[in-house]
Amino acid sequence: MTGGASGSRWVLLLESGDAGRLTEAASMAASAASLGSDVTLIWLAGALQALVSGRLDDGPGSAADLLAEARETGRVRMLACSAAAVRRGASPDTVRSCVDEVVGWPTIVSLLRSSEKCFVW
Repeated sequence: MTGGASGSRWVLLLESGDAGRLTEAASMAASAASLGSDVTLIWLAGALQALVSGRLDDGPGSAADLLAEARETGRVRMLACSAAAVRRGASPDTVRSCVDEVVGWPTIVSLLRSSEKCFVW
């Protein structure tokens, strides 16, 4: 990821598997990326389950579409929490196919500490 015009880095912790909440988070990520911010989405709990199960694929304007558009900017990366993946019983290969990287809590905390803005969904 490249630094935005203002060098801003945002982290979104996605916990909820609710389609509406995930669409809001995806919209925010896409907007921030289009304005030059680097955005890291960290998938946890129900959100990770929704991502891995394919429940984000709901058509035009869906979280899946918004995230795909945002990722095309090169400013959005998606990470899965390794502990959340284990708790959800998802296969490691399936999780890895949905995100850029699977990371542990030390990495997540480091990202939170170095970000300009943090949000929880």
